Amino acid sequence: MSIPSQNISCAKDLQSLFAAQPIFDRNKQRYAVELLYRSDTGVTALELGDVKATTELLYNLCGGITEQIEQYRAPVFINVCARFLLSRSFLPLEPSQVVIELIERIEPTPEFVAAVASFKQQGFRFALDDFEFNDTWQPLLELADIIKIDVLNSSLAEVERYKAQYSRPGLIWLAEKVETEQQFIAFKALGCELFQGYFLAKPLLIAGKKIEPSVLRLAEIIGCLFADEPDINQLVLLLQDEPAIVMGMLKIVNSPLYRKTREVSSVKEMITRLGLELARKWVLMYAVLNNTAPTAAITVLTRAYTAQRIAKLWQLSNEQCHQYFLAALISGSDMLFGVESERFLQHLNINPDIKQAISCNSGQMAEALAIVCNIERGYALKLAASAAELPYISCYNQELADVQKRLAPVL
Repeated sequence: MSIPSQNISCAKDLQSLFAAQPIFDRNKQRYAVELLYRSDTGVTALELGDVKATTELLYNLCGGITEQIEQYRAPVFINVCARFLLSRSFLPLEPSQVVIELIERIEPTPEFVAAVASFKQQGFRFALDDFEFNDTWQPLLELADIIKIDVLNSSLAEVERYKAQYSRPGLIWLAEKVETEQQFIAFKALGCELFQGYFLAKPLLIAGKKIEPSVLRLAEIIGCLFADEPDINQLVLLLQDEPAIVMGMLKIVNSPLYRKTREVSSVKEMITRLGLELARKWVLMYAVLNNTAPTAAITVLTRAYTAQRIAKLWQLSNEQCHQYFLAALISGSDMLFGVESERFLQHLNINPDIKQAISCNSGQMAEALAIVCNIERGYALKLAASAAELPYISCYNQELADVQKRLAPVL
């Protein structure tokens, strides 16, 4: 394989490993997404220029970034290494849709500051991430549009002092690694305008909160879908009271991907044509979307499909693979519905191994769930992957890309 061909192949591999972490405003509305890269070699950020940046490679990488901009209909944050910025190479992206993120490993030399100024003249915005507040960084602070604050490693008093010293008109402060409602409220009160973190995909849990009827109906649908011998007639009856799910399913089954000789108009025929495996996938997708925010839906569905993939890699039976999927889905009921998984389990008649994995955190199924949740959290908090996670990161990336692609038309 020639060097250009290797570079193009490498670029395609990198594109497939993008994960998009939302960035929210003060009203918890999506403002942008940060493109993260986590490979099974332990690399935790995509940095343009860390590979030999031929023209073909650069255009392939930027093609992947542009696809993300179009898919999310939002600006993107990307990590760019010093070497690329110093080269002052042409970056084939729409500047108004890109925030270039500068990381702490960068040395703010005069040459580097001049390079940043050159990109700003083209219309790109810059964010400083987890850097040192000192005189050395002052020239870059003056060029920055966004300053990121790591809430796990910064006290409120420190942030208040930084803001008093460095704030100026037009400078935006972003609190990242937000994990609790209390952190969100506290940093919002300090004047942070943007927020990023694992907590933001989860609703606030309220003790004793009544489970909504729609969630109870979904519990019935899940129970029927994943029964040892599913009753199709019962599933049809349950879905008749869920028009949003049925309409979405009919759109899928009548699409060119599945349509055969004539269009399907009944729920029973729809399930028959898709088959139980696909019916489970699409019913759950629309059911989850009908009850929760898209961010949480993407997170939990990716968790479920990755757990299922791990079960396949462990050479478990098809039935066990379905059980891993369901266990991972139920483990995210707090994100999806604001209901703790133990309470949600009370409304399901399912395999005892699933209950054991979720309630007691024991067994091989619980091990798979822990791996996926750690990968998920590692993305959110930009943590280095552990040895236990590394063999499964590519699986997570692939499932995440598939879920995002499936949900894109309905988000």
